[in-house]
Order: sequence, then C-alpha cells, then structure tokens
Amino acid sequence: MDKGTQIDNGKLTKTLKLQIVFSLALSIFWVIFLWGFWDRGVIVFGLNAFIFIFLLTILFLWSLYKVQKFSQSDLIWIIPIFFIELSFLIYENPFLKVISFLLLPVLFSLFYNYTLISNKKEFNWNFSFLVNTLGRILSFFSRLTQSAGRHYKLFIPSEKTNKAVIVKVIIGVVLLFVISLGVVIPLLSSADLEFANMMQGIVEWFRNLISEVVLMKIMFLLVLSVVIIAMISAWGKAYKYKDKENKKENLDPIISTIVLGGILLLYLLFLWVQLERLWVGSLPFDFKETEALVKSGFWQLFFLSIINILIYFFTYKKTNKFVQNILIAFTFASLLLLFSAGQRMILYVWYYGLSYEKFFAFYTVIFCTILFAWLIARLFMTKQANILKFLIVLFLWMYSVLTVFPVEQFIVRTNIKLASEPNSKIKLYEMTMLSADALPLIQKYKQQGVLNETITAVDPFTQEEIIREVNWSPWIRRQEQSVFSKKPYEMNIFNIIYLFYYIRK
Repeated sequence: MDKGTQIDNGKLTKTLKLQIVFSLALSIFWVIFLWGFWDRGVIVFGLNAFIFIFLLTILFLWSLYKVQKFSQSDLIWIIPIFFIELSFLIYENPFLKVISFLLLPVLFSLFYNYTLISNKKEFNWNFSFLVNTLGRILSFFSRLTQSAGRHYKLFIPSEKTNKAVIVKVIIGVVLLFVISLGVVIPLLSSADLEFANMMQGIVEWFRNLISEVVLMKIMFLLVLSVVIIAMISAWGKAYKYKDKENKKENLDPIISTIVLGGILLLYLLFLWVQLERLWVGSLPFDFKETEALVKSGFWQLFFLSIINILIYFFTYKKTNKFVQNILIAFTFASLLLLFSAGQRMILYVWYYGLSYEKFFAFYTVIFCTILFAWLIARLFMTKQANILKFLIVLFLWMYSVLTVFPVEQFIVRTNIKLASEPNSKIKLYEMTMLSADALPLIQKYKQQGVLNETITAVDPFTQEEIIREVNWSPWIRRQEQSVFSKKPYEMNIFNIIYLFYYIRK
C-alpha cells in the first residue's frame, strides 16, 4: 500500500500533497466556471460540469489505484458512472440533469466504498450492508478538521522559519479584516451612528478592494477542497465487512407457506376480477377514462414490484421447495400484470403521444420486466442470488444509458410520426415542455408546416369556444435566448450544433 494514501498520521506525504493541490485546483475551477449554478441552476451545466465531475472522479479513482484496490471488475460501475457524467456534456435536458446531479454522488460513493471491501465476494448485499456503507460514507464529517489541518500544513510550514512567520502574519491580518468587517464593525455601527459614519469610508474602501462575492468564492473553494480531501481520507483504506444477516435461521415453512400462499390467492383473485381488462385492444375515447385505465396498471406495477422485492428478501433460499414454488407462481402473476401495464402504455402513447412522464413510465416497465425475469430465473438455480446488488447495478446501467439517449429528440420524432396516424389524439403543442435539445427539430418541422395545428379554447369574457392556431414562436425565442445567453464553457454539444445551424441559416 502506498504510504501517501495513509493520511491518518501527521506527516504530509507526496501523494497527499498532490491530492490537496488537485482538490484545490478543482475547487478553483468550480468558483470560476460553475459559479453561475447558484443563480441559474443546472442550466449552466455543460462542458464545465463535465470537466469538473470527470476530473473529480479521476482524483478518487487515482486514490483507489494507490491503495491497489482498482481492478478490471470495477468497470461494471465505472462505465455507467462515466455515461452519466458524459450526459452533462451532450445534452441540455434539465430534468435529467437535476436527477443526475442528486443521484450521481450517491451512486458513486456507494460503489466506491464497496470496491474497498476486501471480502466483497463473500457476502450478499442486504439492508445491513446499506446501513453500514451509509455510515462509512458519512464518516467523512469526522475527518473535516483533519482535512483542514492538512491544508494548513501544506501552505504553512511547521518549521520556525521567517517564511512560516510571514505566512502566519498574513493569515492573521486577513482573518482580522474578515471578522472586523463582517461581524464587529456592522454590530458596532448599528449601535452608534457616529461610529458608523467614521467607519463607512474604511468599509467602502475594503469593499471596492475585495467584493463580497470574491470572499464568498474564496470561502467556498476552501470548504469544497476540505470536504473532498476529507472524503478521500475517510474512504481511503480497504476494510472488511462482517455480514451479520448470514447468521439468520431459515423461516418457518408453515408460517411462510400460509403467508405466501394466502397472498398468492389474493393476487389470483385480483387477476380473475381484472381478467376482462388485462389485455385491452383499444382505449376509451374519453381522455380521463383512458388516463385512469393506464395509471391503474402502473399502480399495480409499482405495488407488485415493492411486494416482490420484499418477499424475496424474506423468503428467497430461506424456505423449503414448496414455498419456493409458490414464490415462482407469485412472480409469474406479477409479470402478467406487468405486461398488461406495458401494453396499455403502448396504446396510450399510440393515441396520445409521448411525454416525459409516459417515456419514463414505459422505461420503468422495461426495467421491471428485466428484474422479474431475472428473479424467476434465479429461483431455478441453486446458487444464492445477490438480489439487492443486481437491482442497484441494473438501475445504474439503465439510468446511465437513459442519460446518453436522445430522449427529447425521440419524443419529438415519435409524436410527429404518430400524429399522422388515423384517430390520433396527439396535441403537438404539449411538446413545449421540452428544452433546447429539441430546438433544431422543432424549427425544422415548423418550417415544413408539420407543427401547424389548431386548439379549442374558451373566451374568458363571452365563455364561447374559439379556435386558434398554435404559435411556436414564443417557445423558440425562449430556447434561443437560453442558448445565446450561455458562456462558451456552459454550452453542451447540442447547443453547439444549434449554433452552427443558426449561423448557416
């Protein structure tokens, strides 16, 4: 093991110094190129976000390599993580960017810490493992003070030299100005008007010299760097996980048979009652009735998915063969409702078109189909299945593929195609929910006259129905303004493609 990764001792090794410098460089990069996030949100995430996240990932993977825990098998989670990072560079889609911004740190920290387990092939993922890993992830809070000390030691030598004294004097003066101008002088000025008038010139001079924004950026980059090094420190060593749940006894066969068999009978009764609506050849004409029919299938889907996962955790390989056969029948019943829900969603899209909600709902059907098929297959195998790990890895891969898939272009092209079908009830103007990713396509179809349609509205004064043409110009102007207002480093590939399209036009 490289000594540079052992940052528990007081010595600053070469590896640790490089980690701190790299962390500070990334933090400076954030405050220079990503500071607009605080005002404008994820819309500013483009090339800048990709560079920051990618280099931050490299820093952690390099630290993993230094403790000799990086192996080829880790590509199973590194590749999809890279796909998610790459999506920030490719697309504008703010909906997925918000999800990725929140989800990426969780998934990365989970798999990063799992990689450091020395006996990771000897146990199955379970609730105890997740709780243990969460505790290890949050342990970086206990290293914040240590990390701040490492930063301090890097720039202020401990030796009693003139250089060290000068640096300490400078820090003392800076802290004096920050505390005085930020806390002491404002409080004293509010207590005495004459004192406030006396200090006004000094305060204005300092604000002109260094703005509050600059101070905030300095404080933020220091905090961010300290947090990054604290994480590397807390997660930097291999450890052995003790699986407590392996010691649990098998479930009582009588109780499990009664519970599983009873639930299965309830599901069979439910399927029998719903038999006429399981496979529908067409949808009702009324939109509300159609929406209720489709969404009821998805309530069944999500409910059964949760029930199945819980039942597997409590009964898989912990009961006799008879109970396992009941579990097979239970999962097949779930698949039947799943296929029904998927068929309804296909009809729903055929008549009413795609939207974010319908696209992701159908993608969820695909995810659950793969999961249920895998669960059924595992029941015919003797080897213990790592159910929770498969579930999370499957989610990671399917979500990562989704992030690099041209979702908005797919929605536009699908709706344009389906709108030309007989009996179509698609309203193309509902695609105004899309972002600038769809801008080139929308302008293309608008010029071709494909988007020409009328809608019926009610006059607020006369209460009479009026027919008016849909105007796409306001949406186009908003998206163009969004693209043109970006700085070069905030743009993504689709923004650049549109700029070339706009220049040529």
